[in-house]
Formats: sequence, structure tokens, C-alpha cells
Amino acid sequence: MWCRIVDKYLLIMLIVLIMGMAFSVFKDLQNPDLVLFYAQLAGVIIIIGYSTFKNRNNRKSTKKR
Repeated sequence: MWCRIVDKYLLIMLIVLIMGMAFSVFKDLQNPDLVLFYAQLAGVIIIIGYSTFKNRNNRKSTKKR
């Protein structure tokens, strides 16, 4: 399912960002690095938004043909 929504290189970037989010939270349980966590979360949201926008434009262009 994710391969249809997100390109392969974006999927790899998405996996790396999610792993980084887990490492930033669980690296130091007493004082987690929340700035890094939220920065990576923003990256995940941007990747999902970009791929959705790209797929929507591709569908619109194929419908016009």
C-alpha cells in the first residue's frame, strides 16, 4: 500500500525519519531530545503531503487525456 502512495526513495527517507524519531525519544529516557523528534515528525508530514500532492496531480493529468 505504501509503495503506491509514496515513491521508493521517499519511502526510504520516511523509514529513516521514523527510526530517527524512535532513537531521539528512547536514547535518553530522562531527558529526550524533543526538538529533534518534532523536526523529524515535520519531515514525515512534509513527505506524506508531497507524495499526496504529486499523486493527485498525476491522477488529474491522466483523467484529462
